[in-house]
Amino acid sequence: MNDSSESDVIPPASSATWWRRLWEPCDIASVAFFRVAFAGAMLYHIYLFIYRNWLYYFYGMTDFHLKYFGFEWVEALDGNGMVQVYVLMAFAAIGVGLGLFYRLSALVLFLTYTYTFLAEEAMYLDRYYLMSLIAFLLVLIPANRSFSLDAAIFPEKASSFIPNWCRWVLMFVVALPSVYGGIAKLNSDWLHGMPVGAWISMKSDLPVVGPMLTERWAAWVVSYVGLLVDLCIVPLLMWRKTRLVAYFAVAIFHVMNSLLFSMDVYPGMMILLTTIFFAPSWPRKLFKRTLTVVSDSIESTTRTFSQRLTIGIVGLFVIGQLIFPFRHVVYAGNPSWTEEGQQFAWRMMLRRKVVFARFYATDGVTGTVVEIPYDMMLTERQIVEVAVSPERIVEVVPFFEERAIRTGMKQVEIRAVVIASLNGRKPQLLIDPDLDLLTVKRTWGHQPWIKPLTEPFRSEPWDVPSDEWPEVLGIELPEAINPVVDQPPGAAEQGGHDHSHEGHDHEHTPSRGNAIE
Repeated sequence: MNDSSESDVIPPASSATWWRRLWEPCDIASVAFFRVAFAGAMLYHIYLFIYRNWLYYFYGMTDFHLKYFGFEWVEALDGNGMVQVYVLMAFAAIGVGLGLFYRLSALVLFLTYTYTFLAEEAMYLDRYYLMSLIAFLLVLIPANRSFSLDAAIFPEKASSFIPNWCRWVLMFVVALPSVYGGIAKLNSDWLHGMPVGAWISMKSDLPVVGPMLTERWAAWVVSYVGLLVDLCIVPLLMWRKTRLVAYFAVAIFHVMNSLLFSMDVYPGMMILLTTIFFAPSWPRKLFKRTLTVVSDSIESTTRTFSQRLTIGIVGLFVIGQLIFPFRHVVYAGNPSWTEEGQQFAWRMMLRRKVVFARFYATDGVTGTVVEIPYDMMLTERQIVEVAVSPERIVEVVPFFEERAIRTGMKQVEIRAVVIASLNGRKPQLLIDPDLDLLTVKRTWGHQPWIKPLTEPFRSEPWDVPSDEWPEVLGIELPEAINPVVDQPPGAAEQGGHDHSHEGHDHEHTPSRGNAIE
């Protein structure tokens, strides 16, 4: 199964046991099912973006795109260009699912999908990040050795077996959201039933259970059930005696999430991919396919350079995914408030922010202050991401400066009054309203100009309308003239397109100076 030519020999010592375990053969059937299921999920994802016009919404509605720190160089193509990328992605997903020219298909799928993910930060969701990680792993895993067109076309490369590490690393990546999500839920807000309580109360129109979701006890039940599922489900899936019951619990959990929150492809995808925890041969037994044993060298202690390189990349991947989600601990403050270390950390559904936000441009020569009509310059989704995150506020202000200069303003300064309420707390300033945001640079380090969270958790959520917050809190807004900043073509067309990306960590109502939740 594995070519042992041009390899080094691993000595038969006890220290090499872990290496042998990685390369011991297991039935490829479950990995092949995983490959097909993931390809199907990707095709459904592509269908949603094209059919529901999300491509235009994210990439064509405005000429400004939010960028991940370090990936500012990734530029989105125009509308037609992104459509072509998604079509190429679809063909690659079909190739992965059929196992046709698999390595090339898997590589193209990973590159095209990750490109679209990096081209607009406003579309960030943990589940989309997970899909990028899985696509990357499938490039490394020879999941086409059986149940594939490649195996039929090139029988000399076919095999009913695959190294253990291939299945184990897929189990690892599927476990990441649950394990780290459960750890992240061990915080005071979640243990007090927030923000879940606020979200499920909005589903009171559901049949039968709807009226109960407005009750206080329902928030506690949903919060603690979610916590227990995340913390316990992976150990239960790994133990054979509890695996089947745990799988049904996972399925019910994802179905309930699908009903309560709009999560597009994620629930169905995870129900299918979690089968990787079952015995490797389960699809073969289910479909009554005979296991064909062929002579191969998978158990050999000799490995080629490419095999060593592959397992080295996988090892770095695992170590990185174990460490990177904890980076928020090195930042000062509550990450749900500062947003520092929040992304790529599986900190899902932990915060509900209601935000009052206004941005102002000051002409350094005349002293004229102009309110920036950012609701006509950004998409609804971008507005949400900018309003809740100080880092993305810093990212967008050069764009505001450019538009202000176009109107004739000189020596422009940009300031903002951003008042936020986290998980029902009394609102407070998120950033310093006197700070010229153009003087701040994006960085990996903590931003000391972010106001620390000082408001305590409230048993009864703050319910004063957001447009009254400045007056209630005694925060004076700058005297500004009517907005005159240019808007990019098409930006005012918000709201006319289906861009259902709920299920993120905040709801939203996009109007300048009002609540953005």
